[in-house]
Amino acid sequence: MKKLSLLILGFLLFSFPVKAITNSGSSYIVLEATTNRVLEGNQMNTQYLVASTAKIMTAITAIENYDLNEEIKVTKADTTEVGSKVYLKENEILTRKELLYALMLRSANDAASALSSNNSKDFIKKMNETAKKIGMKNSVFVNASGLDEKEYNLSTAYDMALLSSYASKNKAFVSIASAHSFSCSTKESNYTWHNKHRLVSNDNDFLWGKTGYTKKSKRILVSNYVKENKNLILVTINDGNDWNHHKALAHDNSKYSFVTIFKKGVYDTKKDVSYYIHIPNDIVIPIKKNEKEDISITFKLYKDFAVLEVFQNKTLIVRQNIEVYSKETFDIDLVIDIFK
Repeated sequence: MKKLSLLILGFLLFSFPVKAITNSGSSYIVLEATTNRVLEGNQMNTQYLVASTAKIMTAITAIENYDLNEEIKVTKADTTEVGSKVYLKENEILTRKELLYALMLRSANDAASALSSNNSKDFIKKMNETAKKIGMKNSVFVNASGLDEKEYNLSTAYDMALLSSYASKNKAFVSIASAHSFSCSTKESNYTWHNKHRLVSNDNDFLWGKTGYTKKSKRILVSNYVKENKNLILVTINDGNDWNHHKALAHDNSKYSFVTIFKKGVYDTKKDVSYYIHIPNDIVIPIKKNEKEDISITFKLYKDFAVLEVFQNKTLIVRQNIEVYSKETFDIDLVIDIFK
């Protein structure tokens, strides 16, 4: 791990002087999670330290690449992590899923260490591979915790919003990150962890989120706001009034209408295919008043699956794989004519 950290850190130092690696400015973004359309923002592509919000990447990396029921033995190195902790004990055994609750609800650096095998080269590599897959072009992850005393994770408000939008589509992640509390027991301890994210704990419209703070990074906050047909990702960096700012950003989207272009259901395309298409959830897009005439929708039908594409001014804004049902096995009385 030391060699990996030095290599990546060396690259960062070459590109960015040490004195510049502080969150001296502020940044924010509001991103709609279905289309990944940016509704508003400021300095959203400027790199900053991201502190414990990096744990969103830690969590999704663990969920996508490892068995959540696997038991993990806590090491001495895990217990010596500094900062926010749940004070795991050496040789204590927890499942990966239990550690994820500690990670996301309490921002536990000891849990981050245990989940990543003490910031192993393989785990950090997977974090950065995931960032590349998502399209995070201005992000580098060097550790699983977000600590920045010796090394640091860099990202932008836009990249962190992309990551959060991606994570919000993972059911296991949302189930863990949205929990208000979680309890578990080991041979050594009985744990109950409560969610640190004040808005998630006190406002049902904030589904999940992640806090972050170090002396260098200042305050960072990520929230997923879901109400009726709105699904918004909010990210603020170096914002001393972040709780109130997130509430204001979630409620004030006056420039946009959130339009349901397809209701959930099973549809007959009237094409020569052997299946009906299944849209499991309403498909909602944010559009401005003068954009309504510029929206077009197409379905690409293949042998055993379909793809929905939504364009605005001939620019692709939504591309979604669509589930299908065999016409031979599905109850035709429940099928909707797609042209009605």
